Amino acid sequence: MAVPGKVDLHTHTICSDGRLTPSELVALAAERGVRRLAITDHDTTAGVEEARRAASTLGVEIIPGIEFGTDIPGNEIHMLGLFLDVGDARLQAELDRLRAGRVDRARGMVARLATLGAPISWERVQEIAQGSIGRPHVAQALLEAGHVGSITEAFDRFIGRSGPAYVERAKLTPEDAIALAHACGGVAVLAHPLEGVGVLHLLDGLVAAGLDGIECYYYREYGPGKTEELAALARRHGLVATGGSDFHGFTMSGLSSASNAPGSVAIPPECVDELLERRARRAAR
Repeated sequence: MAVPGKVDLHTHTICSDGRLTPSELVALAAERGVRRLAITDHDTTAGVEEARRAASTLGVEIIPGIEFGTDIPGNEIHMLGLFLDVGDARLQAELDRLRAGRVDRARGMVARLATLGAPISWERVQEIAQGSIGRPHVAQALLEAGHVGSITEAFDRFIGRSGPAYVERAKLTPEDAIALAHACGGVAVLAHPLEGVGVLHLLDGLVAAGLDGIECYYYREYGPGKTEELAALARRHGLVATGGSDFHGFTMSGLSSASNAPGSVAIPPECVDELLERRARRAAR
């Protein structure tokens, strides 16, 4: 039975590259009518327990999750792990490795930016991040230093995948991320599938590897036409059509901060129960 209220299966906190604490995010989500909320920070589950404590008095169910950046030739795709056992030692060991790779990558970017005439302080990047370090923190440092006029410009000019300061980092393969999510009692969902070139061409292989769902309802440029195309694709492959706001707490790609607030994307609430059914079937095998 679907729980009344909104669903949001893709959000971020200050523990990775969001701007709200887990408690602040939960309070905002509750205020906006969200009743099932996934915390999906990049390569960390540090915000889950605080979110659960905050949610206990607000009528919000917290779904523990992760957003993995996974590597494919010439590109990366993002994978959400949902309903994870955050205490699983295998998961935490892998997250430790991935976070260390994030630090190495960010240090490398800072060094390259210095040679490009756009120096920033490594200490300032760490201060901005507070948790798991990502490219948005480097971008914010570039903005503060006056080297760029916006976060978007920082990515376009310097730290985007084709930028002169871009540095690769340790990643999983998509298949590894799916296997890890399953090993930790969770499900795996392909995130924002229209953002990467050629991502949908990989879908057959991902389904064979056990993919559970695909993000069809998403804030950025996913109008009714694209959403229905993705939902039809999900049905053809036997996947759950999920969605989320991808809320970070700041303006992204020129959109207003309200355009992707928690609960801003209309997501069929029954998708949560469909994911739980897949999880239960896998556990019963």
